[in-house]
Amino acid sequence: MNKVKNMKKIFLIPLFFLGCNNYQVHQISQKSVQLLNKYGVNEDSLMKTKNGFIFVTPAANGIYIYKIDKNYNLIYKKELHILADIVKTSIKNDTLFILGYDQKNQKPLLIKYNLTSNKVSKQLYGQKYDTAKDFTFINKKAYIATTHYQNSNPQIVIYSKNSKITLFSPYKEDVEYILPFKKGVLIIGTIYKNTSYDLLIAYKDLNNKTVWAKTIDLGMDERAKKVEIKNNKIIITVLSTDEMGATKEVTFTLNEKGEVINSKKTLEIKPLPIKMRT
Repeated sequence: MNKVKNMKKIFLIPLFFLGCNNYQVHQISQKSVQLLNKYGVNEDSLMKTKNGFIFVTPAANGIYIYKIDKNYNLIYKKELHILADIVKTSIKNDTLFILGYDQKNQKPLLIKYNLTSNKVSKQLYGQKYDTAKDFTFINKKAYIATTHYQNSNPQIVIYSKNSKITLFSPYKEDVEYILPFKKGVLIIGTIYKNTSYDLLIAYKDLNNKTVWAKTIDLGMDERAKKVEIKNNKIIITVLSTDEMGATKEVTFTLNEKGEVINSKKTLEIKPLPIKMRT
């Protein structure tokens, strides 16, 4: 067990309000409407292939895999008879990967579907009742991020085929994203303490050593909306919500040591006045 004892906390409370006039209205395209009407999905569900798109939906007895052309015409529809709750999908080297929760075995599941040969394989990870959250590939190995419940206390466990990476503390942790980072894995999630959720950011090497771990507290409930890494800089868009429903969106840039080097507020949505609520 690898416990995080000296997790550093970053307080970034004094951020200034931008007001409610910083927004954009985007018109929905006709192709987006067509996609929604024909298949019940939006463009965010599409994964690009050489001659079209792939997307995945739940089926009564398993999972449907659709392939459509660039004009959204159906090329094929295949059903996998695997009962699983779909968490995340991606395509890598002509293979479709589907991360889910196996309803029969009650464990995280990674399905591999070869788009050329139509060969299907699956691998279970973790322990019973672990919840699948994200996956990535490091040195061609799959790493599956899960939330593990130890005595009803959620903890972060990342599984690969023959090893695991853990992030435990006295508090309640939940993982949202994992990404390859330097010589290990970057973990983005939440940690619950003092009645609110703070953003959790940790860098672990592949031998399960904690290189550094930080939390960010804006005085509300924080969750990551988007994460990317550019030139060893970590860029995280964070949604921060208070108990009345007011939300602000802040983008942080961290260096490779986990230090915040820039922060920028991009959006704020204020709650309705009390007299206007139903």
